[in-house]
Amino acid sequence: MKSKNSKGRPAQISKTEIIDCALQIGLDQVSMHMLGKQLGVSATALYRHVSSKDDLILQCCDFVMGKVEIPNETEWEPYLYCFAKNFRKVLLSIPGSVEFIRYTQEFTPNSCILVDDMLGVFRKEEFDAQVAFMTFATVFTRVTDIVQHQERAGKIQKSKVPSHIEHIDDNNLPNLSWLLKQTKPVDYDQYFADGITISVEGLKAFFVSPSTHECD
Repeated sequence: MKSKNSKGRPAQISKTEIIDCALQIGLDQVSMHMLGKQLGVSATALYRHVSSKDDLILQCCDFVMGKVEIPNETEWEPYLYCFAKNFRKVLLSIPGSVEFIRYTQEFTPNSCILVDDMLGVFRKEEFDAQVAFMTFATVFTRVTDIVQHQERAGKIQKSKVPSHIEHIDDNNLPNLSWLLKQTKPVDYDQYFADGITISVEGLKAFFVSPSTHECD
């Protein structure tokens, strides 16, 4: 990433450039100092657009959520499947963005628009408001779990650092060893599809089934 040339006059920067740079730097490394250095601008130029690092993170989250296409489906199950697919697509298109999303639980303007639309679908099907939000949040979290797992696995694979789990003792940990010997490379498209299906079908069984779901 090249720094801007600030010779001649104070460098100008846009909010979009700041957010894009922050996402490229990544959550673990990003700071106002690092941003200024990468973009070749002063802290004053940055603070015209973001008030703090926490505000920057929220702005990044809002940027990401603004790219998630709102489903056209009018029934809650296909709506959740479509949302999950759209959400994953955006997160994978912006490497590292899932770390920003998982960092904060606060609503942003764009996430509010999405949640309001989702609640409208559940409301038409006469769900309780809190149940509707819990259902959506479950799928939202599952998507971020899977994307984060995929990205971290990719980094580990590229680093080529030996894994301690490769040297499991068959005698001391026979069941874990049995599992690892059968483990195949993860097909993340299938892993995602299966994970979302398990989530949605589980929610369906819990909230729609007439059973009480209580232990005897």
